[in-house]
Amino acid sequence: MPLLKPLNPPLQNWRGTTVWLVGASTGIGQATASALHALGAQVVVSARKAQALDAFVQAHPGARALALDVTDAQAVQAAAMQLQARGPLDCVVYCAGHYQAMRAFAMDVPNMQRHMEVNYTGALQVLNAVLPAMLARG
Repeated sequence: MPLLKPLNPPLQNWRGTTVWLVGASTGIGQATASALHALGAQVVVSARKAQALDAFVQAHPGARALALDVTDAQAVQAAAMQLQARGPLDCVVYCAGHYQAMRAFAMDVPNMQRHMEVNYTGALQVLNAVLPAMLARG
């Protein structure tokens, strides 16, 4: 059996790497994008909130923004193709999330479905869009 390279080797030096952060308009995604930018990564931030992405790019010279709704499978594929046409992605971080607390006596099925669409299916859409090219690069 041939030796396989680990799929997630630790990145020690972020300079020159291209990182796509999906769900980077606020919270953990935005903080992670900011930290990676400070470490020298070429950061691309995505989220639905284009205004927040533009503000991030203004505060982080060299960063790029690409507005995206992860529940739109065609838009996810198009975004991944657009980014990969500019060069390989070294790392993709999925931080998009939807959360709205609810009580058992006020169950809201459409809201629960939104949780699934963003938190689970959206992650699968992004993974499906980037994994073939990343695996091909090793």
